[in-house]
Amino acid sequence: MRVIAFVILLLVPGFGFAQGWSEGQSMGTARAALAVAQMDGKIYAVGGAGRLAPMSVAERYNPAAGSWRSIAALPVGLEQFGLAALNGKLYAAGGYAADGDGSPGNEMWSYDEAGGEWVQAPAMPGSRAAFSMVAAKGKLYAIGGSGDIANQMAIFDPAINQWQLLEGGPVARRGGVALALGDDIYFIGGGSASSPSNRLDIFNISTATWRTGAPLPLARSGHAAAVFNGKIHVMGGRGGGRGETLKDHWVLDPDSGNWSRGPDLSAPRTGAGAIAAGAGLYVIGGGSGGGFYASFTATDSVEVLRKLPGF
Repeated sequence: MRVIAFVILLLVPGFGFAQGWSEGQSMGTARAALAVAQMDGKIYAVGGAGRLAPMSVAERYNPAAGSWRSIAALPVGLEQFGLAALNGKLYAAGGYAADGDGSPGNEMWSYDEAGGEWVQAPAMPGSRAAFSMVAAKGKLYAIGGSGDIANQMAIFDPAINQWQLLEGGPVARRGGVALALGDDIYFIGGGSASSPSNRLDIFNISTATWRTGAPLPLARSGHAAAVFNGKIHVMGGRGGGRGETLKDHWVLDPDSGNWSRGPDLSAPRTGAGAIAAGAGLYVIGGGSGGGFYASFTATDSVEVLRKLPGF
């Protein structure tokens, strides 16, 4: 009877996380403050920082084959930049560049598999780093961060190859994450260098208006987040203390607006990337040290969360 009860418990939707996180195939290069995206069922991990300057390395992971391979490197090393996939292309924008003076940049490059190289694309209308970029409804949305236009959302329309700035909105937070779900863009957490936020701000694309969502249970910045199985997952990041690195995992149900606790990562990490691909949620790279120290503790490790049947 005990065995039967245990099997039934595993199949109840509320216990879908019983499997927890497992170790995935490591990247070829350890790095934090990288950016990740999913295109045509494959995961792309681009840029980031190790112990020295921002890196130009780019790798692609095939979940079906379970292996990483290198693709064309960025034209310049980048960290804390935006990356998103749209219409069969990857777009990398802004961030801190290896050949820069430590200030946020505004350049953008695009990559497609057919061409196999990064090419110059229209630059953002101002500088931006430590921000998040997301593709939604055929456009790119650059949100948050620091730089000349951190107080404005920048929108890129590939149909006309132009950016526009949208005034207003509570978006001037570093290290937040933007995610698209339905007709909404969720901008989660972030903050200043010493004061993370638990804010959740939601932008409706059709009405071009902001509303406030349920705050994160714990303030953070530099976290990883992704949409998986129709819900928003937030993992790790930096907490209230500049040296505090987190491993907790929270799940937002967009229908109820409620947060619930998911299984913790196996170890604290900040500056990681998160992406859903196939039947898995992947947390990639990052570092165990808080703030400035993240790149000095960069990892190549990957953690994967698989759903149970019926979850």
